[in-house]
Amino acid sequence: MTTTPLHLRRTARMRGGLMLAAEAFDHLASRVHEFHRAISDLPFRALRLTPGVRAGSEVVGRLHDTVTDGVYAQVRGVARIVFSLANAGLRRLEVMPMAALAVPSSPMDAIAMSRARTRQALVSAVSGLVGDHMAARRNPLSIRIGIHRNGARVAATRSALTAAFPDASPRIAVFVHGLCSSEHVWEMFQKPGDPQTEPYGPRLARDLGYTPVYVRYNSGQHISLNGRSCARLLERLHAHWPVPVHEIVLIGHSMGGLVARSAADVAAARGSAWVGALRQLICLGSPHLGAPLEQFVHLGTCAMKRLSLSRPWARLLDSRSLGIKDLRWGYTQDHEWKGRDPDAFWTRDRLQSAPVPGVRYRFLGTCLTRDPAHPVARMIGDGLVRLPSSLALDVAGADGAMRAQLDHMRVLNHPDVYAQLLRWLQEPAAA
Repeated sequence: MTTTPLHLRRTARMRGGLMLAAEAFDHLASRVHEFHRAISDLPFRALRLTPGVRAGSEVVGRLHDTVTDGVYAQVRGVARIVFSLANAGLRRLEVMPMAALAVPSSPMDAIAMSRARTRQALVSAVSGLVGDHMAARRNPLSIRIGIHRNGARVAATRSALTAAFPDASPRIAVFVHGLCSSEHVWEMFQKPGDPQTEPYGPRLARDLGYTPVYVRYNSGQHISLNGRSCARLLERLHAHWPVPVHEIVLIGHSMGGLVARSAADVAAARGSAWVGALRQLICLGSPHLGAPLEQFVHLGTCAMKRLSLSRPWARLLDSRSLGIKDLRWGYTQDHEWKGRDPDAFWTRDRLQSAPVPGVRYRFLGTCLTRDPAHPVARMIGDGLVRLPSSLALDVAGADGAMRAQLDHMRVLNHPDVYAQLLRWLQEPAAA
């Protein structure tokens, strides 16, 4: 497993957080400035229409705008200087010899591991919201796709994989998390001492002999970009796995299912060796036809842009990540978004993708009610994804299964879902 000196990790995290704070402050200050101007324009606009005060109101209005613009520009300028100086100081710490910092090195105890997981959960959540901006700005907190085991990144090399997976089997179950998550999300409902809540990975290892492999990625980037990166990662995993690989199964939750589909499409188009070992692609609560929440937010921002008072906040909402915007219609290919404005009103360019030969596609959808025909189930499905989208059986000729009274996150760990996984994985391979 790859390791980085403690002082470098700490200063990189601090600098990454500082960069996020600086960008958030500047962005929010700009929106507040716009909102201030929108409010002040209302009375001045009315005065300009009033006979006898038009000329005077124009002079006062220009003076007000000049002063206001100057104040906000000065506030943003000072903030940039302060954040830049702090960033420069942290950069100096990153190149300072570790001995000079006198940072003690000791094994991580349970409390330290808990804090590390909490910190990673926060970074993953922020990455889902603005991860594309973080990657473009080379923020140290930006997540690079990779294999993770026990919270540590594992290089896709023969030696690193052999050390991390000493009991590697020829059957691999690759787990891909969803938006704003990390690989730890598969353990979120685990209860100590309760075998029914043991995560799917260890259970599949014990029951069917699969070695669980967890992928972490930047969920704020385009789904198709993550799909390409995932395809390359799995190519290296297949080539350097400690034992010959006989079978690969991809299991993705929510956005992770779309990333898995995209990776399989890319690998098939390239003729990658690993796709020859791919037997099943299982999606749990994935929005293959789009997510209603993102569609609602998109429509809301389009409406808000029509009013001067709400336009600044519409721009703030528009800064959500491209990964989230891909969920509007379930985009998994570059051609679906390249050359198009992601904030244009109601464009839909989803392309039909052919299934990868020899791979069985399995889609599992859930709903909040006992009856899937209930109006609530039809309207919101599992709370985030509607059943027609999660059970889009016309996509890649998938087989489907539905589970009632389960929300979008509970599908990550539930006895009924695991029983369905076992049924699918125990079926004979596709002809």
